[in-house]
Amino acid sequence: MRKETDNWLQDADYDISAARDLLRLGRYNYVVFFCHQAVEKVLKALVIALKAELPPKTHNLRELLQATGLQVPEDVETFLLRLGPHYVISRYSDVSGGPSHLAYNKAMAEEFMAGTEEVLKWLKRHLQ
Repeated sequence: MRKETDNWLQDADYDISAARDLLRLGRYNYVVFFCHQAVEKVLKALVIALKAELPPKTHNLRELLQATGLQVPEDVETFLLRLGPHYVISRYSDVSGGPSHLAYNKAMAEEFMAGTEEVLKWLKRHLQ
């Protein structure tokens, strides 16, 4: 495995671990943010691993998914499309319509966490 791929994967693992910790602490907006970060970084690792090129410099999950060239199940694509906007919503009050931490609750954070963990498993299977 290329060093760049491994670096992205280590960062993704660190981010999903942070999301788990933040869920326990009740910091729900940051749970969703770190879920996005973990998925983004695995997608970037996949671009390097599958295409032997640097990933696009974007946070757009749809664009990164397309860059991998993978054919994905509809549920994976749908989840990524739902998660995508939360890169911004989870952090900026002018986008979330008020304090960003109030835009999320425990049920939402748990739903995004569970979906992220499933998507990460599916994506990582394509690294072998």
